[in-house]
Amino acid sequence: MLKFIGTGDLANPTLGNTCAYIKQGKDLLLLDCGTTAFARMQQLNIFDDVNNINIAITHMHPDHVGGLANTIFYLNYWKNIVPNILVPSASENSHEDQLKKLLSVQGIGDSNYKFITETQLYVNGVSSFEFKTIEHSENIKCFAFEIVFQNKKIYYLGDNNDKKYLKSIIKKLQKDDLIYTDCTTLKLKKQVHMLLDVLNQLADEEIRKQIFCMHFCSDEDIEEIKKSGYSIARNEQSKQEYLKIIKSR
Repeated sequence: MLKFIGTGDLANPTLGNTCAYIKQGKDLLLLDCGTTAFARMQQLNIFDDVNNINIAITHMHPDHVGGLANTIFYLNYWKNIVPNILVPSASENSHEDQLKKLLSVQGIGDSNYKFITETQLYVNGVSSFEFKTIEHSENIKCFAFEIVFQNKKIYYLGDNNDKKYLKSIIKKLQKDDLIYTDCTTLKLKKQVHMLLDVLNQLADEEIRKQIFCMHFCSDEDIEEIKKSGYSIARNEQSKQEYLKIIKSR
């Protein structure tokens, strides 16, 4: 199961930008790194006791990549770590080019990070990692991640409006597999996120606990999604936050 640094959308700073991770021993795999992610990772001490850091970005919207530069600077100069940035293994890699351009204008050079393909990833417990192109919004390429972690299949859809892809992975879902997908009740003129009504049409009730919803725009969304029987991705709590909750009871 993934752990979460943030579970909100662009307009929900209270929950923080959606960002998840796997941490095993000294290995860290970070899925997205939005604008609010770096400060939140500091609060949670995510980088303590790790030296193999791998970052995968679903797409170039700021709530998914806006914290990448600060993260790399911090790792370089405070932790003396050069992180790996995952890119698809395709020969013509526009994702790599876009990430490189973004980091370059922010003063981050090639020596500050290392691009690796999905086949080069090493994280303890992760036996497979694949990029899958999915639909999100016009004029931007977006990926889902298919991860085998501790012999369980995890599907991570950071931002998604791809009914065909979601239907295909629901169809082959095994009992221990998990799907993490954005979900909303907010209907837009040009829909870019997975509507709860659509998800309900695709997922039978008996498998909904295996589907974790995230990227919430409001508390009302969360309540409606829970009523439909889905699991809810929840943020990790720092020690200070946990103590504050305990004292308030």
